[in-house]
Amino acid sequence: MALPHPAALRSAAPPPARPLSSRDRLIMEIAGLGPDPRLHLGTLLTFPGRAPGPDRLAEHLRERLPALPELTLRPDARRRRWEPAPAFDVRDHVHALTVPGDLLADPATALDAVLDQPLDHTRPLWGLWIVGSATADGFALAYRAHHAFQDGRAVTETVDLLLGPPSGRTPGRAPGRPAGTAAPAPRAPRGSALAAALREDLLPRQRHRPTDWPPARQPAAGARRAVLGTYDLGRLHALTRRTGAGTSHLTLAVLTGALRAWHPDTWRDAPAPLPATFALSVRAPDDPYRLLGNRGAVAVLPLPCQQPSPAARLESLRAEASAARLADLARRHSALFDRLPHWCARKGLKRTIDARRVPLALADVRLRADPTWQGTPARHVHLIPPSVPGQPLFAAWTTHRRQLRLTFLADTALPGLDALPGHFDRALTELDAATAP
Repeated sequence: MALPHPAALRSAAPPPARPLSSRDRLIMEIAGLGPDPRLHLGTLLTFPGRAPGPDRLAEHLRERLPALPELTLRPDARRRRWEPAPAFDVRDHVHALTVPGDLLADPATALDAVLDQPLDHTRPLWGLWIVGSATADGFALAYRAHHAFQDGRAVTETVDLLLGPPSGRTPGRAPGRPAGTAAPAPRAPRGSALAAALREDLLPRQRHRPTDWPPARQPAAGARRAVLGTYDLGRLHALTRRTGAGTSHLTLAVLTGALRAWHPDTWRDAPAPLPATFALSVRAPDDPYRLLGNRGAVAVLPLPCQQPSPAARLESLRAEASAARLADLARRHSALFDRLPHWCARKGLKRTIDARRVPLALADVRLRADPTWQGTPARHVHLIPPSVPGQPLFAAWTTHRRQLRLTFLADTALPGLDALPGHFDRALTELDAATAP
């Protein structure tokens, strides 16, 4: 049965207040340690043509808003809950910027422009930015949300509903799981899962002596910038047919090769891999607040940069990021964040994202729909990742129109960032040659 158009749902009542989860509270705490925009994430879309005005975009959002009631909830830190925002007006969440340059040729200009735009904590923690060009045709739309308000999967589902086909979503009804990296919905944790969470997340074993990675030693300037890469997805699909590996495993293996080539001297004699956090969504498919709050887990993947063989790197990552391992991690993190006291969850998360142990963050998040504006498909789609405190680099990717789109986000003081997209392209060619019949 077809879902009704969002305009038909305009009379839907706002959702009732909901307590802040342990994850939500933890991310709020982390955000309070530095500039708040560093814990914002989102999606950037570029389009040809003339940019819409804020009022026109707000009118479009009002038509879609009844299918997204979670966007009307704001945080109440004192009561530790999400509550309906009084006198909510979607126009308060639409902003406009103008930048120089051709955004269709260089979408990173638009991404850099919105990176540090603030969100008002007295309102729901999201916004949609119109980025126009002062000198060329084309514009960008950037949806951004606080990481406590939404995780990466919720962000992309929101973009699907705001700018995807106008079929709508009935409030409280969960759509199918989008493509991308999502761990299986965990079963209710029992005693063994609680014990595993205590053992693995609160008292983790030091599997390897940390490698002295040069970017981790670079003093930070305090500002950030993004470098983007676009690659033909057909090259990865050919590797999938040849090796049986999924797109996510292949991307991890190619990225590992790129990081090895970025600082080759580091890996000449290094015996240990490079640990990286890998974001996962463990949101239950029947969650009635599907687009609200953070429902993430964090896997620590040892990227085998010390391994000279591209094929061996791929096999190592297929094992480390196997479905069984991610499902086990989902059960542990559900126990850690949903069943154990808040102080346990805080300690577990701090150990997991400690930049001295894990200096790099990764995410793979996919849209389900092809976003459009007024019938015109998006020219580019790029993720806007957050910045994990102390970590020098975040790499995030998605797929769009037979392209793999990579975002490398780093501090402006990090040298050599512009070389990473080229290293990724060459590492993809190297893996292709290494696995050829």
